Amino acid sequence: MLKEERQQMIIKELDQKGSVNVNELATLFDVSKMTIRRDLYEIEKNNLLKRTHGGALLPIRSATYSELPTIKRMELLKEEKVRIAKAVAPMIEEKEVIFLGSGTTTLYVAKELHERDDITVLTNAITIINELSIYGKMPIIGIGGFLRREEQSMIGHFAERVIEDLRVDKVIVGMRGVHPHFGLTSEDPQELMTDRKILGISDNVIIVADHTKIGHVSTSRTAPITAAKIIVTTDNAHPELVQAIRSQDIEVIQV
Repeated sequence: MLKEERQQMIIKELDQKGSVNVNELATLFDVSKMTIRRDLYEIEKNNLLKRTHGGALLPIRSATYSELPTIKRMELLKEEKVRIAKAVAPMIEEKEVIFLGSGTTTLYVAKELHERDDITVLTNAITIINELSIYGKMPIIGIGGFLRREEQSMIGHFAERVIEDLRVDKVIVGMRGVHPHFGLTSEDPQELMTDRKILGISDNVIIVADHTKIGHVSTSRTAPITAAKIIVTTDNAHPELVQAIRSQDIEVIQV
C-alpha cells in the first residue's frame, strides 16, 4: 500500500470513529508504530487531525476563526471565478435539473444562467435564490434548513432530509480545498454532512475552484477527490497537483 493510500484510509477511520489509536492502526495496516506516527504527523500538518498521546483526534476549529461572508468574497479573484462560470454554464444541457451549491463561484455560475428557461435549478443558497428569482427565467426549488449566515446557505438536518431524497442531472459546488490525496475539504464542520449529502445526489459532480483551492486542505474532509467527475479551475493552478488529480480519472478543465 502506498503511503498516500494509507493516509487516506487513516483519515477515513478518523471520520468514522472520531479518534484513532497508533497501536490499532499499526496492526490494521501491518506497519510499524513509527510509520503510523509519521503518517499522523504529516496529516496533522494539513490540519486534518490533532495528535494526542498514543493516537489522534479530529481537529477542533479555532474559536477565533472567522470566515469572510459570501458578499465580501465576491470580489476576491473575481476574474478567475467569472472565467470558471463561463466555462461551466455551457455544460448544462437542455431540460436538465441541476443543484447549485453555496459560495461565490457558484453564484457567478448562476449569473451566467439568467437567460436559461429550459433548466431547473435546485439550491440551498439564499444568494442564488435571490439572484435567479430577480434575474433568472427558470424554475427554482429552494432547500430549507438552518441558516448559516456567513455563507448565506441552508444546512443541517432539515436540509439533509430533503437533499437525500433528490436525484439531479448535475451537481455544481465549490470547495475550500481540492487536494489529490486528501480530497475535497471544507472549512466549517457544521456544513460537512450537508455537503456530503449534496455530493451524493448525482453521478455528475462538477467542482468549481479557483487556483488557490487546488492543493489547499481545510479542516473538514468532505469526500475523496474521486467524488468529483469534473473539476473546473484556472490555468495557474499548480501543474503537478492538476496532473495528480487527472491520474485518478478525473477531468480537470483549466480556463
